[in-house]
Amino acid sequence: MTVDKEKALQEWASTNPFLTDRLMFDYLGGHDGNCSISPMFSDAIIKAYINGDRIREYPFALQVMFAVSDTTDNVNTDNMFTLRQWQDWINGQEAEKNYPDFGDDCMIYQLENLNNMPAMAMRYENNMAKYQFFAKFTYYERMAK
Repeated sequence: MTVDKEKALQEWASTNPFLTDRLMFDYLGGHDGNCSISPMFSDAIIKAYINGDRIREYPFALQVMFAVSDTTDNVNTDNMFTLRQWQDWINGQEAEKNYPDFGDDCMIYQLENLNNMPAMAMRYENNMAKYQFFAKFTYYERMAK
């Protein structure tokens, strides 16, 4: 049975209590606080077994749009702190083994942040910026019998 991994990923990530807006999938609006989760370029097979089972990696980005400041106020540091809380949430999900449900044929066994800190990905002329960091699931996938 095919499972909608993207829907499962969005539902799981939507439980993050530090989100600043509802979490969109693969779409980041241009307003302060808009949030998105986007799969990366691959749901790569890392290892394949003779019976067809495989180990896969599912990398994704967590992104947010924030207003930025050109003064010495705390806006920019607050933005970074929010994203660090998201990364801490990812670490907490790994510690609790709380993963999205990829179906009966998949067993997720690792979630990890791929960056040690979030980064500003792009700054726009209207004093808005996209911040992001990357994470991935590694999971075992059984071939349907």
